[in-house]
Amino acid sequence: MEHVEFYKRFPLLVPETLDPLKADGYIETSEGERVRITIDASTHGTYCVDIVKSTLEVEELLQSKKSELDVRFQQCASGLSFVKELQHSLAGVSTLQKKISQFYGQMVKECDEQVGWDRVESFDKKTQMMRLKLKDAAGREHSVYVDLSSNVFSSNVEENSVSMESTKLTRYLETLEERCSHLAESWDLLDDIDSTLCVLQPQHPKRHELWRRIAVTSLHTALIDVSSDRPFPKLTVYGPRTTTLPLNARAKAVRTLWSPTKSARQNIECILQCTLPSAVFDHKDIKLECGVCFAFVCEKETADQ
Repeated sequence: MEHVEFYKRFPLLVPETLDPLKADGYIETSEGERVRITIDASTHGTYCVDIVKSTLEVEELLQSKKSELDVRFQQCASGLSFVKELQHSLAGVSTLQKKISQFYGQMVKECDEQVGWDRVESFDKKTQMMRLKLKDAAGREHSVYVDLSSNVFSSNVEENSVSMESTKLTRYLETLEERCSHLAESWDLLDDIDSTLCVLQPQHPKRHELWRRIAVTSLHTALIDVSSDRPFPKLTVYGPRTTTLPLNARAKAVRTLWSPTKSARQNIECILQCTLPSAVFDHKDIKLECGVCFAFVCEKETADQ
């Protein structure tokens, strides 16, 4: 008799046994959403959240209310009453699944028809994060992230994320490719600086960070600000006021003295008329305790030692 009632109430959920309950199929929620479900009460000997297997979203929803649900589930006298209680607990799943599947379907379609699955490096089901690769004309590889839990695109090329509601993946990749092309020469210069000079900050630069702080002497550092809108970087020296004045006077000549045919080291040494430390320069030799090397973050005045 219970089998008949079970089939009538849940025609899409096929029970292998009712006691203990083992079933596989679909439960239709009160919102009309069909949820894929597998139930195996034989593994625990009682009705609880842990006997239910489903999609990541459903399992996370059930686990978030586990203490409350386990109390209710353990009061169920039969497999049928347990499934009824489970169905009631799945309220709200429909909205969550539609929110994710709306963009998930769009991503799959774009990867099928335009982007290509060969550009997809990974997909984390738990975090709903897809990572794609983008290679620019110079061969630099960049990471592009599709966050289906927050519905945003992001990358190491730009600092800010972009909502999926405002653009498609294809257009976002096109925009990034255009930006990569625009910043190509700036990145060439920054790569040269990173490989040949003693870079103090940032320690782990991202592509959108177009500045570097380098060691000049044990008492002086320089801030290099690179822009794709200028054929030369801005150069500002920080350190004891009495010795930085002549260095910054020379730094003003960067506009006329900077040569694109020379390396970053050659240009800066020529402009400042000094020999820069190597890339393997010991950072401990910089006088950090005086605060001079962090003076460039002070808006009001340059620190003096």
